[in-house]
Amino acid sequence: MNPGFAPSTVVTPLRDPAAPAPPAPAPAPVPMGPAPHVALILPLSSPVLGALADAVRQGFVAAAEAAGRGAMPVRVYPAIDDGPATLELCRQAQQQGAVLVVAGLTRDGATGLARSDCPRQPTLVLNQPQESPMPDRMYSFSLSAEQDARQVAAMAINDGYRSAVVIASPSPLGRRLAEAFEREWSRAAGEVVRLVFSGGAEEAPVVKERIAALKADMVFLALDPPATRAVRPYISGSLPVYTTALGVDPHADATVNVDLEGVRYAEMPWFVQPDHAAVMVYPKPRSAMPVDQERLYAFGIDAYRLAGVLLQSGRRVPALDGVTGRLALDADRHFTRTLVPAAFDSGRAVPLQAAQ
Repeated sequence: MNPGFAPSTVVTPLRDPAAPAPPAPAPAPVPMGPAPHVALILPLSSPVLGALADAVRQGFVAAAEAAGRGAMPVRVYPAIDDGPATLELCRQAQQQGAVLVVAGLTRDGATGLARSDCPRQPTLVLNQPQESPMPDRMYSFSLSAEQDARQVAAMAINDGYRSAVVIASPSPLGRRLAEAFEREWSRAAGEVVRLVFSGGAEEAPVVKERIAALKADMVFLALDPPATRAVRPYISGSLPVYTTALGVDPHADATVNVDLEGVRYAEMPWFVQPDHAAVMVYPKPRSAMPVDQERLYAFGIDAYRLAGVLLQSGRRVPALDGVTGRLALDADRHFTRTLVPAAFDSGRAVPLQAAQ
């Protein structure tokens, strides 16, 4: 995918995210040549990552346009990959006057930036690098699947459950979700048993029998949306069922999600709180996106807002009510997200309080 962007985009103020947004003017091009700006470097020209990177770009630019004119311009630098090309563009952006760099969409990309000489200006990487500690001026923000699973474990523990069955796919993501849930559960609660579900129709009845034999008091599903919908009807209605946002499609028709009745999970305000003060400010994507890409669109909105906070606040970074969750900076300069407890009610994903 080659969206054909030159390394320049919209003029946007990075302003106080809590202040009311003025009407958005038409974006103006950033003059070429050295000038202070925020650099957004994404693998937009990558055949593999291009569509996902463009969803982030769209969200970032939408947030910039919603903020209006007034302060720091933003330039988009399209890269062919999230490796050497991104590092070269980072150096180029700094030569052109970048005061903050936003880049590193993949874990390898974030790690490469952390190991490079690029974080001379404040740098916000869009994944969690393997480097620990990060360079002094680097911050990270990510849609961590493991963080989501840990929060769901905490939800179930707070609900009073102590014996869990985890049903996970054999995929790398399924294993990561299961392991993150199990670590949090074992630390705070106690017993956990994992079952594997590969997605075959003949497996679901077997899963039902094994759950009944284990006598757990809740079930956690580390599955994708089709597998979640396939397994759910085979779990006793007396057992509470939890999953992560990666296991559901909140945009699916209610008739598709009807089997998820009562399933609990943790979700972005973007999908379940349309009247949230932050969510209302920002437009939906101009064209329909798959739910995984729309999550990245929302992620791009919050990345823009965090860039503004970092420029304005320096090291004293306040918490922020974002469209992807409540954002707070931890001691290691990672932005953590606290999600909204949600559940399915008549096939619709709603905040948990509304579902009760």
